[in-house]
Amino acid sequence: MKNISIILTCLLAGFTATSQKTYQTLDAVMAVVGNETILLSDIEIQKSQLITNGYKPSPDLECRVLESLLFEKLLLHRARIDSVVVSEEQVQGELDRRVAMFSEQLGGEDNLAAYYGKSIAEIRLEFHDALEDQLLVQQVQQSITQGLRITPSDVEEFYASIPVDSIPLIDSEVEVSQLVIKPEPSEAEIQRVKDRLNGFREEVLAGKDFETLAVLYSEDPGSAVKGGELGLVGRGRMVTEFEQIAYNLKEGEVSKVFKSDFGYHLIQMKERKGDLYNARHILLKPRLISADLQNARIELERIANLIKTDSLTFQQAALTYSDEESTKNNNGIIINPNTGSIRFPVDELDPQLFLVVDKLKVGEMSEPVIMRSPAGDQAYRVVKLRYRSEPHKANLKDDYQLLQEMARRGLSDEALSKWLDKYIKTTYIRLDEDLGECTLERDWLPVR
Repeated sequence: MKNISIILTCLLAGFTATSQKTYQTLDAVMAVVGNETILLSDIEIQKSQLITNGYKPSPDLECRVLESLLFEKLLLHRARIDSVVVSEEQVQGELDRRVAMFSEQLGGEDNLAAYYGKSIAEIRLEFHDALEDQLLVQQVQQSITQGLRITPSDVEEFYASIPVDSIPLIDSEVEVSQLVIKPEPSEAEIQRVKDRLNGFREEVLAGKDFETLAVLYSEDPGSAVKGGELGLVGRGRMVTEFEQIAYNLKEGEVSKVFKSDFGYHLIQMKERKGDLYNARHILLKPRLISADLQNARIELERIANLIKTDSLTFQQAALTYSDEESTKNNNGIIINPNTGSIRFPVDELDPQLFLVVDKLKVGEMSEPVIMRSPAGDQAYRVVKLRYRSEPHKANLKDDYQLLQEMARRGLSDEALSKWLDKYIKTTYIRLDEDLGECTLERDWLPVR
């Protein structure tokens, strides 16, 4: 059960930016679970993903992937039988999260769109159904383990059961806060961008082709190559400012110039199909000059001085002044995206953040330093080191949450194992004869 749990977690982590580009669909059916099928391509894609994520190639890796897929398909089959549903809002929210995650890995949404050669809207549409299935699988899995309760005595008992030479080693970890000030373009530069877009609007209203203008001038690489076209999208697919304008346009109508977090836009509605729409857009971004960046530094120095003189706490300053929303609303504390914890193993810190944190003592705040976002935008920030641990063996005092989670996973694995034993016996399962050499942890062919 241990191998299944590890691989299933990886499979449910989300779509990757490699799988769809690397493999063409192979239609060889390798297994059937209820009404769900496992294709040879499914196995190959997941095996490649695991290797990319650090798993070493081995003779039994394909068998481990197959077993995890059998488990996943059994969960999905039961979800359909039990009429488990996930809302469209859940799917769209998870799409938002994963698009943001992969955009960050690739250096911004523009790079993600360029990588696929598709607009963000088209990428979201492509992965919608697969993600809906993954959420169904997660929901069934959570229903199996949701009643589990871990008490302090459970954690202590679990810790006592770990052989001394198997107690996990914990690397140095840190907790970090930041306060970010982003440079603002000058009013003259903002007006220049607005005037240019208004000029494009007048040209379109006079008969010029919107598509040509988008190809020539739009700064959205994902859609510019397609004449600004985004493809059919529904509610929740675009940022709020864009969506509010789009849903108030008729076919062929051109919007007024408006702003979003990405810059300034001009939209032309191409078609409406019920609650879906297909629009073209031109995006222009105001240019920053060195003086804009310097102004951001001066403002940050002013705020930092308020903190140094105890006029404000770091938390108050971050909540009041920071321009980085994800940390601002968390009193400046940076969350580890891999774990959801406020602690980072030092080797998981972004390199540009590590260079600042490595020089700080606990409780100390850095001088303003320049930073660059994944999308390439520059800003200034001050960083405060809240906590640092030394490398050590896990113990109940310092690592209680980690040990609690390890104990919970043990009980979860036990519950999932019992669930598998029950439903393998009552579900139609067929394995391809070519898989006969696989050694699986469970006998997936129920006795008839």
